[in-house]
Amino acid sequence: MKKILLVTALFIGLFVNAQETDAEKQARALELMSKKVDIKVNEELFMAVTQNTYISESPKAVVMGMYVPETYEAAKEKLKANTAAQQFEVASSGEKEINGINVLYMYGTSEAEGVTLDNKIYCFEINKDTCLMLIGMLEVGADKKYSDAIDAALNSGIKKQD
Repeated sequence: MKKILLVTALFIGLFVNAQETDAEKQARALELMSKKVDIKVNEELFMAVTQNTYISESPKAVVMGMYVPETYEAAKEKLKANTAAQQFEVASSGEKEINGINVLYMYGTSEAEGVTLDNKIYCFEINKDTCLMLIGMLEVGADKKYSDAIDAALNSGIKKQD
């Protein structure tokens, strides 16, 4: 499961510039990472490992939310620029409306711990300098109830923020 969480971290790296040297932006990123994301996760299928990360050991699955210090336009450009460079196979990506919100999305597959995973990533604007990323990963061939639970969790987080 640690390798699966590592793959999840790679997705996060898509939107957070690891080479950023501005101490203020780094401090803001750390502050945002500690902020609770309001998502509803099926606790019968997933257990919390941090306040914003939920896993299932069998089948292997992850639901995660994270605020990132990016404008929506910057996140969109990074998505376009990095889809080919990611360590997973992108099936589709772009922008669409979910729950009345403009959302960047990326669907694809990756491999970790010898397991092929279906991935869903959503990113949307919270304010002019912050986006929310929601990530769902699920072992290919897992029971549909896990896929449905991931979809429900991700969709529960896509809403207007206060």
